[in-house]
Amino acid sequence: MDPDDAYQTKSLRNWLRSLPFIRALFQSRSEVTVRFPGRRVLSAPLPLKPYAEEHWEFAWLAAAAYVQTPAGQEEERTVRRDAGDTVDPFAQLRQHGWDLWTNFPDGPLRLIMDQTHLRVEVWEKRSSSTIAVSFGGSIFDNRMDWRSNLRWFLPAHRDAYSDVVQTFAPAFAREFSARSIKAGGEYLRNARVVSVGHSLGGGLAQQFAYCLDPKDPVPRVTKVYAFDPSPVTGFFSVEQTIRRMNSRGLKIDRIYERGEILAIARSLISAILKPPARDPEIRGIRYNLFPIVNPIAGHSIIRMAVKLAAAAGQPAR
Repeated sequence: MDPDDAYQTKSLRNWLRSLPFIRALFQSRSEVTVRFPGRRVLSAPLPLKPYAEEHWEFAWLAAAAYVQTPAGQEEERTVRRDAGDTVDPFAQLRQHGWDLWTNFPDGPLRLIMDQTHLRVEVWEKRSSSTIAVSFGGSIFDNRMDWRSNLRWFLPAHRDAYSDVVQTFAPAFAREFSARSIKAGGEYLRNARVVSVGHSLGGGLAQQFAYCLDPKDPVPRVTKVYAFDPSPVTGFFSVEQTIRRMNSRGLKIDRIYERGEILAIARSLISAILKPPARDPEIRGIRYNLFPIVNPIAGHSIIRMAVKLAAAAGQPAR
């Protein structure tokens, strides 16, 4: 190629990379693009590792809440077969200091939650005084999950979102308070609470952060890690005063894989409704971790967790 032509080609490429609606297209496997709070469009590509280091443990938490279903177990087998990866979320979490609240939710509460297919786990990491409330994601052939996902288009009805507000959140507050006054539970008095979820679980994790009653003796959620999240968050299903109080200082990461099935819907919504810069501060992080055969396969939280851990220098073992 003629040197002048090469220079012009390079200049054109650099110019295209500078355009807000084009620059994110050049994202490589070792990069992320970010929709920073208060922005409608994604940034230029940025280094991957700092974001993976923040997100990988929470991806395993979201996977753990999903993998106990038959669909989750099938996805786990598929990832193991295709990539030869170790994909046991529980083993990964325990190796890194996380412990499951094994007796909460208890039997009576689970019976209520089962009616709307609401699946929640609570994990603690004492070394960082962190409590993570993790919500299970959608099961494709589950009728109740579809009722929750389509709540924008259905008349008022009971679903997983209404059970988070009316049943689970008050029960969590009572359990947290009871544990904090027991021997060995003193650390909870200074613990931070985060919520986590994938797909439908990502929407539920956001609603949980909005709905905790300020009068209950439990810390507010400070951060939400929502992976490939549903556009539905249940924000307007929470009483206005409560959601405003819980939104103060709240940070939400909406984390997703490039090309997964819900990515376009979220991008369109962000283009129309600019994500807020504060109260809550909403940030979108797009990864490009693995080749996507189809948008549904790209929605895999187990595959994302495996790849995020490797990118963070914490490969599954």
